[in-house]
Amino acid sequence: MGQIMSLQYNKNIILNVLEQQSGLGKTAVMKIIYMLQQVKKMDMGYDFTIYAYGPYSAGVIEDIDDLIEKSLVDSQVYEYANYIGYNLNLTALGKTKLAKLVTNDERKIKDILSFAGEKQAKELELFSTIIFIENQYAKNQWEREQKDIVDKVAEIKPHFNKEKISTAYTTLLENKYIKS
Repeated sequence: MGQIMSLQYNKNIILNVLEQQSGLGKTAVMKIIYMLQQVKKMDMGYDFTIYAYGPYSAGVIEDIDDLIEKSLVDSQVYEYANYIGYNLNLTALGKTKLAKLVTNDERKIKDILSFAGEKQAKELELFSTIIFIENQYAKNQWEREQKDIVDKVAEIKPHFNKEKISTAYTTLLENKYIKS
């Protein structure tokens, strides 16, 4: 029984994210959900692993696809440079299925969406990867100076230079999304 409730909760969070910021892609939604779970401690039960585009959970994609299949979310495919992207929007039916969130959850979503702002999925990939590595270091009680985190992120994400990673790290610190 608890499984069904948490699944519904997860999907409602995704619907609420899309209500507040339409037109996000699947990757951006993935990173926002990751930050809600890791930074804001919202218990959605998704398991994330590090992947080509940062933290990834098959469960998030399954829930998004299920919302699309049920016509609660509309997905428009578009070509962007050398990849295919998606614009996700809440449908009229989706708006009717939207359940009101507790104020605290609403505030957490607003905070993460405010942080994500107009950032591209690539930037969200970098921020969420830093959070992922920081959490791994903390969980394993490894030494975690900024340099250690920056070096590790640069190792697994060589398309980001260390200066950009370091700037992103500082931004996360300033927003209290990670601890020094």
